[in-house]
Amino acid sequence: MCQIKKIIIGLVILGPAVPARAQLLDTLLPQDIPGYGQPFSVTAARRTFATGATGWDLDGISAAPSVALTSGYDSAPGGAKASPVFTANPSLTLADPAAGFGLTAQISASAYPGDSVQNNSTTLLATGERINLPRQEIILGAAFMRGAATGFAFDTTNITSPLLFTREDFRARDKITDGLFTLTPDIEVSQYRFSGLAIAANRREQREGVTLACLPGVPITTLIRLHATQLRYVLGRENADIYEALAGVKDQADGLWTISLLAGAAQRQPRQGKNLTTPVVEARADWSPDMLDQVSLTFRREVDDPDAISASPYILTSINLAISHEYLENVTFKVLADLRSASYVHSELHEYLATGELEMRWQAAPALALDANYGFNSRQANNLRAANEHVLTIGAVWTP
Repeated sequence: MCQIKKIIIGLVILGPAVPARAQLLDTLLPQDIPGYGQPFSVTAARRTFATGATGWDLDGISAAPSVALTSGYDSAPGGAKASPVFTANPSLTLADPAAGFGLTAQISASAYPGDSVQNNSTTLLATGERINLPRQEIILGAAFMRGAATGFAFDTTNITSPLLFTREDFRARDKITDGLFTLTPDIEVSQYRFSGLAIAANRREQREGVTLACLPGVPITTLIRLHATQLRYVLGRENADIYEALAGVKDQADGLWTISLLAGAAQRQPRQGKNLTTPVVEARADWSPDMLDQVSLTFRREVDDPDAISASPYILTSINLAISHEYLENVTFKVLADLRSASYVHSELHEYLATGELEMRWQAAPALALDANYGFNSRQANNLRAANEHVLTIGAVWTP
């Protein structure tokens, strides 16, 4: 496993924005795809700058193409030497609202003229189906991702050039409502495949959960969540099972605020080594003081971050702040701040990631938006090299 910790990864580059810190399928995919775009969690992340494309109507099926082109400067891609960066990101989303069906395909290609080993391309394909029955909603989703990982993420301090991987994902959810109660079982199965020395991180992840929600009085909802995860690696000695139990409340006023809190405990049971039991928390507050402003604050503490593709187990503690403001109806400003800490289970290693982003979008025309983005990434560790990164990009997005 120590060899994996020197190689394996945690960052997907998809789209022209400042690189994300984790492999977030849900935030990369549009809301039109059932099962994606809004992960099953009280701390579900919102997409930044949803395209809002109306697309074309083809006998009840909407086709929404999009092309994003950006250029800029990266002071340390993957912690390596500085380079200009150019990115092209075409995508197409098909949706049939009446049938509850959605499909999307995305391709992203990034070029670094100052350091060609950083060049990479990624592919994402996903589909989903929503079936509405009396007092029941069934959602099925499947996705394929060919991603590229770099060094600005947990467990990636020695990666200096993109490392390719693939992920196959399937998920199903059944929301059953009976009076004041809602029972929602869900399952997700993912298969990760790497190449070269990283093949030891190949694994299958299966996650099952069930949530019981009770609405005793508007707008407060009480929640109980049980969750289990099975991690199965090529090296069987790295296999582990994780069990979580959480309970909490959700308070919602439509159009004004949503406050949610789940707290409980998780136990990680590895095939080799001692069991680990630790508190876990999911908390989120969303506030929309008016039609032009939104504020979101999220706090999480969990075992084996489900959004990362690192093969090394760690306890994640994170806090995220997002503020957006619309100006003159066609200009949007966003400020994002993210702090994360990882405490590794099998070692004394502690890592810290700090990310800040400033984003501006000008909807210059119904089908054309202009973007400007500045991002800062900092990675620190108690016994590994540290690095900082500045990324400045400008671009245009065409969405008919």
